[in-house]
Amino acid sequence: MSSNSRNTNTTPRTNASANTNTNSSNSVATSTDFNTFLQLLKPRLTTPQFFWFVGHVSTLLNSAIYLFFSFFSTGISQRYYKYALMSIISTYLIVLYQVYKSSNAFSFFNLKNFTNNDNFQYLALALLWYLVSGYKVIGGGLYPFIIYSTFHVLNYFKNFILPILPSMTPQQKTLVQNYINHFVRTYNEQSLVASANLEVLVLVQLAIGSPLVLYYLLTNFWLAIINIIVIVQFVAFMKLRYRQSKYTKGTFDGTVYKLDAFMNSGTVPLQFVQTYANLKLQVTQLIARIPF
Repeated sequence: MSSNSRNTNTTPRTNASANTNTNSSNSVATSTDFNTFLQLLKPRLTTPQFFWFVGHVSTLLNSAIYLFFSFFSTGISQRYYKYALMSIISTYLIVLYQVYKSSNAFSFFNLKNFTNNDNFQYLALALLWYLVSGYKVIGGGLYPFIIYSTFHVLNYFKNFILPILPSMTPQQKTLVQNYINHFVRTYNEQSLVASANLEVLVLVQLAIGSPLVLYYLLTNFWLAIINIIVIVQFVAFMKLRYRQSKYTKGTFDGTVYKLDAFMNSGTVPLQFVQTYANLKLQVTQLIARIPF
């Protein structure tokens, strides 16, 4: 994990030590009327940080609608799944644009920067998922983004919206600020662990579904290619996250340890244990060939 924090600046969403300080120049101990609120809000409407905030709000809203309609309508849920991915993509583009402005073009477009910067990693993931969303929906894929967006929205709201909200007393604003600070401090670490677990679950889900690629090769060649690309990219993504995130590494190592313990418990037939060992070795060798 890098030292970037989960705050209201356009910083990487995956590096998320809680920032509970108020960065706004307006104290929560002030009250405003609606006209003053609009005057104070207007300068912020043109800042990259505000559009970044709107992108995260849109991520949460579209994800909620997608999850709701996933029980009733495939067409509607798929539409809002795309909208959620578009919102996610927009937040990363804003972050990377800010990074680009503060660095030179050579260092920004350096291959090492692409592989080491988690903003590029998550942007590439969301872009591919959006491009294939007409053919394949990644079950559970939005959950980590929902977690990250929740904390970003809370911090931006606390630092920049809450201090200028009308119809609230200073005491009420302080109470809300303290509640948000408590929530972020309490659940920040757990949210990173949860996100890592969800990403490992997506990997497991893709691995379980990978044999379908053979079926698709015979029945729907294009869908087979899409599944192969999605699997390869996510494996590469998880390799980078394993190397860079202690949460991903801990979750993945713990999952493999439990699986190894189960396979070696004596309750599994020997031929399955041998098949598992051979498959694990082949997968490890294959992942090692990924050039980063």
